[in-house]
Amino acid sequence: MKRSIVIGLGCVAVLAACITINVYFPEAAVKELAQQIEDEVHKTAAGEAAPAPEPTPTPVAPSDEGGSESLLSYIFSLGATTAYAAEDEVAAPEITNPAIRKIIDSRATRLGAVNDLKARGVVGESNQALLVVRNLDAIQGLKERADAQKLVKDENADREQLFKEIAAAKNVDLAQLPQIRATYAETLRENAHAGDWIQRPDGAWGQK
Repeated sequence: MKRSIVIGLGCVAVLAACITINVYFPEAAVKELAQQIEDEVHKTAAGEAAPAPEPTPTPVAPSDEGGSESLLSYIFSLGATTAYAAEDEVAAPEITNPAIRKIIDSRATRLGAVNDLKARGVVGESNQALLVVRNLDAIQGLKERADAQKLVKDENADREQLFKEIAAAKNVDLAQLPQIRATYAETLRENAHAGDWIQRPDGAWGQK
């Protein structure tokens, strides 16, 4: 009897540990990545190229005339070169991930049009980190309205895929996509321009 109780308690402890692991969500890391992605979308849309890396300095071997002092300088320069090399070998951020990079480039092509619709009050940012059509009356013509709706559909399709790529990059279970959405929506609200329509976590809409 006692043995059964001990085994039962052990199973409960293991189950509790598993639950603790499964509910962990790296909110700060996802928030940081979301901001990096949004910054990159804007930079790409503006056509800003990343600066070329500076060449690593190559130390020159000392001559015999310099003596021990010259030799010490050479050794220290080798250490500096090693440090530069170590910095170059640091892993690249997730925005260089081909799948995420593709989405960034795609979103950048429509950023100007999206911002225009926001400025006119046609669309807003939901608390699910998706665009929502709010007022098509601001657009004249059936074709222009259809174009706006297609733009929203394409943008949201990219974002839906982006959330999944973020989950993969941060080793987050897809069951936690709602947390990724909420965290990304917070970033979008913070980055919104004055006058943009945004939906708060409680569901209420308002202009920033």
